[in-house]
Amino acid sequence: MTAPVITEVLPSDGPFCESSFRISFYLPKVNQANPPPAEGLHIQKWKSTYLAVRQFSGFVTDYNVGVEAAALEASLADTVWSAAIKKSQKDETTSVYLVAQYNSPFEFSGRVNEIWMLVDLEDELLPV
Repeated sequence: MTAPVITEVLPSDGPFCESSFRISFYLPKVNQANPPPAEGLHIQKWKSTYLAVRQFSGFVTDYNVGVEAAALEASLADTVWSAAIKKSQKDETTSVYLVAQYNSPFEFSGRVNEIWMLVDLEDELLPV
């Protein structure tokens, strides 16, 4: 099993629509140059990316993902980071948040999960 397993959450627009989910698996560096083929799957390469991250424990559920995403967003409210996150979400196909899970489903204690929000940094926000 690779870690993290990343679930991209694409919320719906309507009150009766369900969110869409895209699951991604990390490909170890040894396989990145020549990834094994898999029917129905495609390779997604990420460039360097900035993220706002909130870590939480336990099993991931619809409820606690919503709570943790809201807590991350609230912790960044009225900061330059909030504006940078909103800027990264300008594209309609961009997720509001991602969920990273680091443990096997068969591990019951010491679980580590994260909520990620993409941050579109301007040069003036980068540390010197």
